[in-house]
Amino acid sequence: MARPLRIEYKGACYHVMNRGNQRARVFHSKKHYTLFLDKLAHFCEQFDVGVHSYCCMPNHFHLLLTTREANLSRFMQSFLTSFTLSLNRMRSTSGHVFQGRFKAELVEAQRYMSEASRYIHLNPVRTKRAESLDLVQRKRELDSFPWSSYPVLIGLANRPKWIDTEPVLRTWAEDGEEAMRNYRRYVDQGLTANLPNPFLSVKERSILGSDSFVDTIRRRHLLKREIRDEREEPALKHLVRGLQVADVLAAVAAVYEVPVMELLKRRSRNAEARQMAMYLAVRFSRHAQPLSRLAKQFGITAAGLSIAAKRMTAALSVPRSKALRARCSHAKDLLNRSLLVDS
Repeated sequence: MARPLRIEYKGACYHVMNRGNQRARVFHSKKHYTLFLDKLAHFCEQFDVGVHSYCCMPNHFHLLLTTREANLSRFMQSFLTSFTLSLNRMRSTSGHVFQGRFKAELVEAQRYMSEASRYIHLNPVRTKRAESLDLVQRKRELDSFPWSSYPVLIGLANRPKWIDTEPVLRTWAEDGEEAMRNYRRYVDQGLTANLPNPFLSVKERSILGSDSFVDTIRRRHLLKREIRDEREEPALKHLVRGLQVADVLAAVAAVYEVPVMELLKRRSRNAEARQMAMYLAVRFSRHAQPLSRLAKQFGITAAGLSIAAKRMTAALSVPRSKALRARCSHAKDLLNRSLLVDS
């Protein structure tokens, strides 16, 4: 099975997440949450990692962190192994606690730090129980949730030395208290607005960032990288090579059972298929040729192509769009197989 790349370098910022094995509950008591945070604090110091935001839910956790050395995998392996052993010993159990390999998305800190942090901190009010609460109750729930760094970032709790709030707060004001108030208002927006999940717009598999950021990562860290794990091969080839638009068109045409030429018509009889083709062309072909040249093949401008890709991204995030996501997944599977063929 293909797996995402681990892109590691000094100063990298990540959103890290993992669920309980088979989505089972991980934290059953206050002792379990406390153990997790104690282990996190210990290994952050040992590996020189700064945690900017965190949230522990009953069956999963989120972390927003920066590795000051290129050591994310070693840090997480040591941290989660130690926690698992201690938790099993505490519960007189054995075996896996978490569901396979942790998920890590590289974050462009300068642009997405606050957005990623807000997404993490809003987890406690995204539960079915919280949805039934009124606004005042949800706000109280968010402020008082004990297993999140949110109270620390808004000044309701003392800051442990292993939590580095400065990268999140510095964009909100120079004065610390004012920054906390502004950040709190920013997070509170999520209680009344239907905010999109920023990680649904992750570019190039595991990178949340602008096109220029993705290109920088590709140029500095991936072009000369050797494949150490064959399961990472599709992701690496996707980032350093890219597919031709013809490959994308063929995959989408096969999924939607339409002629390839229909996808290139501005007044296509299958608008969804055309939009899917443009969305996947941006994701899979932008390293093979410039965005302007991709757009020209669809008879539109580069701006128009970007807008079409964003619209499809939004459509895929709608909960009721299961059929659309299934078609997208099918097309991606076909394209990933193409990436396994040597160019």
